[in-house]
Amino acid sequence: MSTEQITARDILDWGSLGDIVTSFQKRGLEPRPSLGAQNEQVLHMGNDEYIVVIEARPDESADDYIPESTSRHTNIVATDDFSTFSFISRIRSWEEQKRGNVKHQRLSFSKAALREGLENEDQVLHNINAIEFQSSTPPFELVRDRLKRGLNRVRNIVS
Repeated sequence: MSTEQITARDILDWGSLGDIVTSFQKRGLEPRPSLGAQNEQVLHMGNDEYIVVIEARPDESADDYIPESTSRHTNIVATDDFSTFSFISRIRSWEEQKRGNVKHQRLSFSKAALREGLENEDQVLHNINAIEFQSSTPPFELVRDRLKRGLNRVRNIVS
């Protein structure tokens, strides 16, 4: 399946849930209009996994939308009238699940920061574009794993 990259321009144009969904269709994700609440849309990632795109109400923050379901492990939350976005993913670890611990990680950014040439814009776009159909691992876990491997290499060289 051929996919396109989501660009900073795409993100700057996000003004509705539909705009966000359209961007992720470029990554091969499939909208599921019959799923989700009034302020959300659901994208199918494959393997019975979904991303939920949510518009937070004015009195809510992204923290009000921490994903709890194992099949919906990443939420994309638009806050402040689509000016700030948070990607919140469950960290999937069997060890932690056995102990009943569920951890989350977050990537947040604002349109203003993208407009002004955010220092880590490339990293934000890289993480977002790591999301694609049939990718069962949230992109932030992939980045974290790569960083761990790099740290281990550095430790081995120093030792």
